[in-house]
Amino acid sequence: MALDVRPLEDIVLPGLVAGVLSTLALGACARLVGKRAAAPVSAVSHWVWPQEVNQTARPRPRHLVTGLAIHHLMSVGWAAVNAYTLAAIEESVEPCRASRAAHGRRFALASALTAVAAFSDYVIVPKRFTPGFEFHLRVPHIAAVYVAFGAGLVAPFVVEDLCGPRRR
Repeated sequence: MALDVRPLEDIVLPGLVAGVLSTLALGACARLVGKRAAAPVSAVSHWVWPQEVNQTARPRPRHLVTGLAIHHLMSVGWAAVNAYTLAAIEESVEPCRASRAAHGRRFALASALTAVAAFSDYVIVPKRFTPGFEFHLRVPHIAAVYVAFGAGLVAPFVVEDLCGPRRR
């Protein structure tokens, strides 16, 4: 069974947009609580340098670059899960119903996947592999970051529908 997934359009682009939007949310939330904008995304670098986790309040360039790289790779990974899950769902739906409800399914799946990602990041994985946002942000801010991530998963498709050529 070959699923209809376009790697660049369905995985890489939404993953990068989700990564960028959630990174912007991380920076904005950090500034709201009086921290450096780079602190929460740099905290992800504790995967590589666990002994330096407290240094991410005033991150070095290596913390920021490592944190950004890990954050964006994970965003693309979750976007791949989203794309393949959506393709499997679309394959099981009747073609005439597929086009009518595609947006609803895309939004519902992105919402569900975002909740699964948050649950996975903070409940399932060992503390050593959490994103590290919790070192700098409170739960409501972290929730806002995940909402931005979920919005990023669907944003390219919404923009494509609004700005792309109309097919008849």
